[in-house]
Amino acid sequence: MKIYVIIPARSGSKGVPNKNIRKINGKELIGYSIEFAKRLQVDKIICSTDSAEYAEIAKKYGAEVPFLRSEYASSDTAKDEDVLKDVYDKFDEHNIEYPDLWVWLRPTFIFRDLDAVKECIDRMKKDKNLTACRIVTEAESRIYSDEGGLLKPNFDDKGLSTIPRQSIRKTYRVFNTDVFRGKPRNDGKYFLGGNVGYVEVHKICALDIDDEADFLIVSRVAESLSDEDKQKYCTSSETYETLN
Repeated sequence: MKIYVIIPARSGSKGVPNKNIRKINGKELIGYSIEFAKRLQVDKIICSTDSAEYAEIAKKYGAEVPFLRSEYASSDTAKDEDVLKDVYDKFDEHNIEYPDLWVWLRPTFIFRDLDAVKECIDRMKKDKNLTACRIVTEAESRIYSDEGGLLKPNFDDKGLSTIPRQSIRKTYRVFNTDVFRGKPRNDGKYFLGGNVGYVEVHKICALDIDDEADFLIVSRVAESLSDEDKQKYCTSSETYETLN
């Protein structure tokens, strides 16, 4: 079974300029994802980028960049399925074989659980009915929305002013890491399919970098992690070797 990691890293970020190559502890964000991917021992690690500069940095860490991303897949409005379509099209042009499984590593997450991602891959290998397996972290279930300037709960608050978190159905955050099928060509809007499994990890893995405040928070957390923290927050201390 062929397994490829794909690391999407366009250059046009507005919230944090050049976000994917900003450094934390002296290392570019894409470097964290590439070094993590190496520990998965997959067949290929491919960086999808529109930037020649990003491509050179990705290659430095050991990723392949056999082509640059097309303009339509690099815009502010481009979606994951657009990136996938571009990758499949370029694979066809360069006669690159499709993988059986994709592992999608977003470089804006530097905290990951190696054992958990391996478990996702193993589940996909063993259960052919699974269309994808996602890394998740526990989310806040007590969410409110605005209705005419007033707060309205998105959950059943049972008519109470406050309600314990444990009394609400557990919810999850996604987007850290996804494992999904690569064959046959799988680049539509529903590329994760309808049977999506999950593996839950510590909420530190939910820390995403979307703006400068996020970058500051993630930087400070990464700088302050002790060896004890690394064991506490992750089942595999190997995951955090790149933070040292």
